[in-house]
Amino acid sequence: MLVFFILILSSGIGTANEIFVKSGESIQAAVNSAVSGDVIIVKPGTYTENINVTVHNLVIKSESGNPVNTIIMAKNPALDVFNVESDKVTISGFKIMEAHKDHAGVYMYKCKNCTIENSRLLNNTVGVYLENSDYNLILNNLIGKGDKGVVAQQSNYNTISGNRASKNRYGFYVPNSEGNVISNNTLSENKDYGLVLSTGVGNTLSENNASDNGRGIYLGNSDNNKISGNTITSNEVFGLFICPKSDKNSVLNNYFNNTVNAVPNNGTDNIYYIEKTPGTNIVGGSYLAGNYWSQPNGLGPSEITPDTDGDGIADKVYKIENSDYVDRMPLVAAKVKNPILPVANFSTNVTSGHPPLSVQFTDLSTNESERKWDFESDENIDSTDENPVHTFTEPGAYTVNLTASNENGTASKSYIIVVLEGSDTQDTGLNKITSLPGFELIYGIFGFLAVFLYRKRG
Repeated sequence: MLVFFILILSSGIGTANEIFVKSGESIQAAVNSAVSGDVIIVKPGTYTENINVTVHNLVIKSESGNPVNTIIMAKNPALDVFNVESDKVTISGFKIMEAHKDHAGVYMYKCKNCTIENSRLLNNTVGVYLENSDYNLILNNLIGKGDKGVVAQQSNYNTISGNRASKNRYGFYVPNSEGNVISNNTLSENKDYGLVLSTGVGNTLSENNASDNGRGIYLGNSDNNKISGNTITSNEVFGLFICPKSDKNSVLNNYFNNTVNAVPNNGTDNIYYIEKTPGTNIVGGSYLAGNYWSQPNGLGPSEITPDTDGDGIADKVYKIENSDYVDRMPLVAAKVKNPILPVANFSTNVTSGHPPLSVQFTDLSTNESERKWDFESDENIDSTDENPVHTFTEPGAYTVNLTASNENGTASKSYIIVVLEGSDTQDTGLNKITSLPGFELIYGIFGFLAVFLYRKRG
């Protein structure tokens, strides 16, 4: 019997299954039949139902991965489309719609380590609602046309990243929560607020784009939060509001461009700058310090304050509107420097003669850190010296090339050296001719013809 039991286990009986649901069938029925570790794969179609998930460690995903063609609509709009009360559940690749009367596209209660990803949650009162739920991932969803895009209430250490919340009343609403990371989201065209953090502690708001909302980012009674690397622009009432009971928050390296950029009030120990620290800032400068303060009329402090030493930090502190707070290190736009390119040039002591013909080359290039000479017209490097001497032993027309380079690029210069038939002893007549007026023009023509004939002969 023991051997038989071991054989059963080794055969794979009891392992996770893939359960397929096709149009006309019930996702809820698949969930009811599933066990921990199963994967439910939903084929394209429109499914009208409300789904309760109480099985742990379950994946529910669309077969196509495209939320446009796999749609789940609330059968009862007074209930959540997905009601999740289990851990390690993944919901991926759906268009989730029409949960009304304070209900959500996805409602998660006392959940841990769940993932909601790559979905479109539209026309729901709340797109994704986390309540008493920790360590979950809300990733790369489109959430719109509702009252609130994402709510995280008394929910801690979640990651909300890569989402777009648009045309809601609130983009994100995060009350009574701590340790959440809210990053790389786009919060736009939300009627009242892009993001509200209320009674929040130790949350990180980074690299979000909060633009074209009624108000950008609001902190109420929230302490020890980090607001950094965000782009906060074109919000109607203000970009950032920090209420008087919000303390020890850091607002650093953000890009502001609103008629009213900030209403910081006078909480305790909030900071708006650090001492100049090497690192690329939000406008491409070489130092982290304060924030970039611009305005739609082009007269923001970061736009009009001089930066005489060119370090990307304004020469004058900025007293933030209607407050006792200052940004002592406001950023200015980084100045883009044109790269310094090399210019190749050289001269020679002679340009023609009989073999053996020794020619002194003089490098006249500028801005170069390296040079390469090709004397024999064969694309091989013959010298890297600054002023080399090369002896030509065979008749012909040689295109001498100098390549000058530096870290920003390369440049080249070419010149023709003509080696005539015969020897130096036959050069007396030529020397007399070269002294005649107009010889340089004649020589140029001769050089061209010599190159042409030589190459044709070759």
